[in-house]
Amino acid sequence: MSQDFFRTPPLAQESHRSKLLRVDAWLSRAALALWMVMAATAAHAQTNDLRQLELKYLRSAVAPNLLEYATIEIPLLDNIRQDSDELGPFLALRTYYRQPLKNGGVRAEIAIDYPYRDGDRVRYSWRMKLPTNFTADAGGNRWWLVGDWHDQPNRNRGETWAGYPGNSPPIGLGYGRNADGQDLLSLFYGAPDSRPVGLIPIPRGVWVRLAVEIDWSTGSSGRVQVFVNDAATPVLEARGRNMHNDFQHYMKVGGYRHPDIRGDAWIQIADIKVSTLARR
Repeated sequence: MSQDFFRTPPLAQESHRSKLLRVDAWLSRAALALWMVMAATAAHAQTNDLRQLELKYLRSAVAPNLLEYATIEIPLLDNIRQDSDELGPFLALRTYYRQPLKNGGVRAEIAIDYPYRDGDRVRYSWRMKLPTNFTADAGGNRWWLVGDWHDQPNRNRGETWAGYPGNSPPIGLGYGRNADGQDLLSLFYGAPDSRPVGLIPIPRGVWVRLAVEIDWSTGSSGRVQVFVNDAATPVLEARGRNMHNDFQHYMKVGGYRHPDIRGDAWIQIADIKVSTLARR
């Protein structure tokens, strides 16, 4: 009979100290695993709490059917305020000189990542008001966006922002003021390079209802029409390609401005609605 039969199994040969060390190591790993679970649970709870706070704000300006697609891009709660008037609730979004940056820029915006396909016609509408004390870029008229549609990586192909090219929005509404002190919205349009289309005078202290109908296209069949205050006829229109890639471009409204613009400015936003009018 082999001597191996009489050998003590390896575990039994361990000293009492070795056994304690093994148990201690196991307990350490168990404690670490428990801590990781607790940390993940706490992070999830915190994320959920932040989302609930975000939704609380969004309900003041965004239609209920859009909430799942909506987010707020602000660096601080100082950049946003809930309010209401005779027409109902609204959000006030604030940008100011040397504020903390959000996603690399001076911004306070609502983003709506509404799904559509290349070839669809989509209508976007909202109310916007410039307060009577709105601080313009006196004498500068540097870029200042109050609405735009931005491209993004195609999630259906697993693309991410890592390495994704930085493109200018193919459609947007900029803010400016002429020499007579008239506030204006400026429509720009086109991909890969946008061009100015025209100007829309807007008053202060009064709600302006804007509607933008877009025939989305990576080709020449694209079109945009801008309607003001429920008019049946568009005040501005442009045609041509309006998508950088073949994935949905997300809508942003609020304020996004040149970092050297001084002053503290609020823009009021309400009644954001989006609907698909025709599918490809």
